[in-house]
Amino acid sequence: MATLDLIGVAIQFKDWEKPWTFYSVVLDHISHDSDDRAIFERIWAEACRPEHWQYVDISKCSDACDHGLEIGFSWLPEEARVQFVRAASFQWK
Repeated sequence: MATLDLIGVAIQFKDWEKPWTFYSVVLDHISHDSDDRAIFERIWAEACRPEHWQYVDISKCSDACDHGLEIGFSWLPEEARVQFVRAASFQWK
């Protein structure tokens, strides 16, 4: 399970004018903890899975992504999942 540091950094990201920075900002803040980095990479990979982003309707894509994260990382708080879904959606625009 991720530490509160990883979850906190993901939740605290607010720079949605530059959504492409989510990945690097979170990774930079947790770079000292290899376990958190590995968990972050697994969460990010799940959030960006092409299967989630195949629909025309972005809300269906977001729902699919959120569901995948909820199933794969049931311990991840909803507030953090929302951040990962939002950031991943910009990867697919």
